[in-house]
Amino acid sequence: MSHPDPIKRIGLCGNPRKDELQASVATVREVCAEQGVEVLLHHDLAAKLGESDRGFTGDGLVQRSDLIVALGGDGTMLRAARAIGATGRPLLGINLGSLGYLTDIPVEDLTWALHRVLAGEHVLEPRLRVHACVWRDGEVFAEVQGLNDVVVNMGPLPRTLDLELRLEGITLGRWLGDGVIFATAAGSTAYSLSAGGAICAPEVRGLLVTPICPHSLGVRPLILGDEVDVELVVHEVCEGATLTSDGQVATPLQDGDRLTCHLDTEPVNLVKFSDSSFYRVLRQKLHWGIAPRIRTNSRRGRNGLGKLGEE
Repeated sequence: MSHPDPIKRIGLCGNPRKDELQASVATVREVCAEQGVEVLLHHDLAAKLGESDRGFTGDGLVQRSDLIVALGGDGTMLRAARAIGATGRPLLGINLGSLGYLTDIPVEDLTWALHRVLAGEHVLEPRLRVHACVWRDGEVFAEVQGLNDVVVNMGPLPRTLDLELRLEGITLGRWLGDGVIFATAAGSTAYSLSAGGAICAPEVRGLLVTPICPHSLGVRPLILGDEVDVELVVHEVCEGATLTSDGQVATPLQDGDRLTCHLDTEPVNLVKFSDSSFYRVLRQKLHWGIAPRIRTNSRRGRNGLGKLGEE
């Protein structure tokens, strides 16, 4: 963790489909006006608010801001992280949705969180991204990054892929399946979890390799060190097979394409608080230790506790 610099400008991006978006923007503006902090808007958000002439592109917003605030769900957070790139700008996620592992601050705590951030009562936690290169005919055809994951999966037709995984130049196995997920620790609670992968604490510097519906009981999920040379060979693909980054950027694949993956050295710095707990969020989202008949809404406020939460 690192400690933050003073904040004079906040850049806002948000999901225009969220009902609470406009009220949340108004709250941010009110708090920032009290503190003498300028608020800038992403052009999509500005258009939603009828202020198109005040909006900035993703790059422009990041370059002008000391802090980026994402209002929405994890998808909004991932888009903001892609715009931040390697700039190191801190990113605060406010959850206007219902799940949210990255956006772990519920909208009910927006005012509380902003006051703490502007007072410097927060820390920055680095999250590593996964970087993938697609090699075709001996040259790099495409490069992508994902805060959660990069995924090779089948196209719109339900046909399997013929894949081969190589680690440190050694072929580990070749199998038929629906694809494979290369995930970070941050992405271990996303697609990889649904496909049977392990959950990793955020500080784990590892690359998760999770096969998607392999047609072999011997093909299992892996957690690799951050310096392992990872390669995937796509021997045969179905029509429309793709490489996706955080489920948002797609690259078509062809027979014989070779994919190399590694963890990037430039992290995304997420805004957290000293009393934040990944394990508390995990318990909330997965309802661990709570009988199904007494589950309650997961959005409970900043302490993450309801009537069952006497700790």
